[in-house]
Amino acid sequence: MSEQELPRLNPTAQLSSLLGIGCRSGATVVGLSAVRRAKELAFVFASSDLAQRTLRELARLERGGTRVFQVQAMEVLTQGFGREDAQVIGVLRGDLARGLSKHIEEHTP
Repeated sequence: MSEQELPRLNPTAQLSSLLGIGCRSGATVVGLSAVRRAKELAFVFASSDLAQRTLRELARLERGGTRVFQVQAMEVLTQGFGREDAQVIGVLRGDLARGLSKHIEEHTP
């Protein structure tokens, strides 16, 4: 996959709820700066409204094993933890990431 072809993810209420739990437990990082600083990310969800250069930068995280998804309706994901303004969410490796992985596999073609 080229750096410009991030897979698209259709957000669900259940995914939003899982991210909300992760936000409260410290298993997520919110915002581009926090994602840039974070180590050991399993997932990054990025708004499709971001600049192409930023999306390419985030796509490079896949080299380290992070799965990066482009999300059309980011506000659906962020409403679970009250940050409708967030454009980038990172999920640290661990139990939440494993649960999200199962959910994503079930809901993506």
